[in-house]
Amino acid sequence: MILPDELPEKTRGGLNIPRTAKEKPSLGVVIDIGPLCEEVRKGDRVQFVRKSSSIIQIDDKEYCFVHETKISFIYE
Repeated sequence: MILPDELPEKTRGGLNIPRTAKEKPSLGVVIDIGPLCEEVRKGDRVQFVRKSSSIIQIDDKEYCFVHETKISFIYE
């Protein structure tokens, strides 16, 4: 389960980004893992394939369920 990073509301130059124009981020922090995960650990920052994730919303936060094989990169 991954908590995706929030996108900024403004660019560095100060321009407002409309909510409808934002791409969903594909970076986030691993919140929880399944019992068979071998490479990924809780707290890892990862890049993942968002199109292959299942998305749920809990308390106004969006979480992504991603299979370990769909995680492209683990930041250290």
